[in-house]
Amino acid sequence: MGLIAKTLPVPFAARNVAPIMTPSSFTSSLSPLASNYLGHSSAYMRNEIVFAAIEMLATSAGEPHIMGMRWQRSSPQIRGEVRNLWAAGVPYYQVPSRLIRNGFIKEVPEHPLVHLLNNPNPFMSRGQLWGTIVMDLKLAGNAYILKARGPLGNTAELWRLRPDRVRIIPSATNYIEGYEYNVGRDKIVYPAADIMHFKTRHPLDEYYGMPPLMVIAGRVAIDDYMKNFLKTFFERGGAGMGGVLTVNKELNQAQRDEIRGLLKSRTAGPANWHETLVLDNTDSTYNQMGLNRGLRDALPKELDAVSEARIAMAFGIPGSILGLLIGYESSSYANKRQDWQVFWDLTMTPLLSDLDDVLNLSIVKDFAGIDEVAFDLSDIRALQEDVDKMQKRERENFLAGGATWPEYREYLGRDPDAGGYVVLPANMQIVSVKTLNGEEPLPLPPALPSGETVVEALRATFTPPTLMLPAAQNVTDEVRHECGRLVARDVEGNPELFCGKCNMKFRPH
Repeated sequence: MGLIAKTLPVPFAARNVAPIMTPSSFTSSLSPLASNYLGHSSAYMRNEIVFAAIEMLATSAGEPHIMGMRWQRSSPQIRGEVRNLWAAGVPYYQVPSRLIRNGFIKEVPEHPLVHLLNNPNPFMSRGQLWGTIVMDLKLAGNAYILKARGPLGNTAELWRLRPDRVRIIPSATNYIEGYEYNVGRDKIVYPAADIMHFKTRHPLDEYYGMPPLMVIAGRVAIDDYMKNFLKTFFERGGAGMGGVLTVNKELNQAQRDEIRGLLKSRTAGPANWHETLVLDNTDSTYNQMGLNRGLRDALPKELDAVSEARIAMAFGIPGSILGLLIGYESSSYANKRQDWQVFWDLTMTPLLSDLDDVLNLSIVKDFAGIDEVAFDLSDIRALQEDVDKMQKRERENFLAGGATWPEYREYLGRDPDAGGYVVLPANMQIVSVKTLNGEEPLPLPPALPSGETVVEALRATFTPPTLMLPAAQNVTDEVRHECGRLVARDVEGNPELFCGKCNMKFRPH
């Protein structure tokens, strides 16, 4: 139990857990990416751009809840419905809720797996766990979750394993035999079924992922060099790279070292900034080696902007929402709102899709009564459609006859069966849905009696659900000349038309 206590927190180690394989004859080294992980972690802890980028990805990953689903139709039918919803203009983050409402899938919010994924263990919340997983993916390219077993062999809790301590044990038959976890000199080997392995793509390694920081390590180093140069620049009082002392006689090396030490002791350091060194009995001159334009030469703005943009690009985050200088120079409220939507569309949504794919492959099969889990993006503010645009589109669909009154209210999030009355525009008439289907039409409402209000008339005649269409005009579907030639379609009124066959003008009526 001592080895388990080093692997997991003590409170969990004291519980009953499934036995874990620890072969004493097994020897191995750390993961080949362990040293890189330590260097990348240093960049995360020291470079403000890397820190801000990873923190934004991690906190965003912890925002959505996880929903569980049970399929009610076959997979081809569900995919066909998804295509229909996309063709109808339904945003992808609303597709699961539409599938549930249309009866293609059933949500199981009280399922034990959903509860486990949203409450992984007593010491980490859902957001903390998934934020840490994303941090490991960006720093190491790999993230590992241990499925801690309960007394009955079921998955009781989920724990994060540090990626630099994990080594994959390949198998000639099963691809992966297990995962070795190293804590100092102690080693513990978990079966492959007890580990959920999240990883990025790697072109040269079939077992481990490639961290994004590997690609931008040079850019991060340049940013650190510029920061250290600026620190040294101010430590020297903005004096630049030093100076040149010219002496009108030949000096040996000992004399040069003595003068150099004298200059350093008299004028270097915060206590002796801007002090003047006086030399007598010699024909000497001293010239300061400074920068012609001060910090403009020390830290070129263009070079700084390029480094910031490349680092942000590797993480898929627009500069305006990351707080970079290049983002502030061209950002506005409208642009920033658009950038947030781009961030969730192109970066967070694919990332969360990769995460729930691993969940569906590695842990859903351990539970009965559930077919799929997914991150619920319906409450993400950045993905919500602009309310004014949505209402304008639905209002136009309703006025054009493309939706019934209950459908229109339901799309706006209101009760479609609510009672009450509405004031209809003068150019609208009430048309029954049965009329559109070619069935027996409903009688039109009687004329408004003298002195009766609009609301009173509606109370007596209006029966929802109905569809309101623009009032019918004097329109002729097809106009033919007396010779039988089709001249025009959907002709309104009685205009003058021309028959090319008879070479004459005529009016339809």
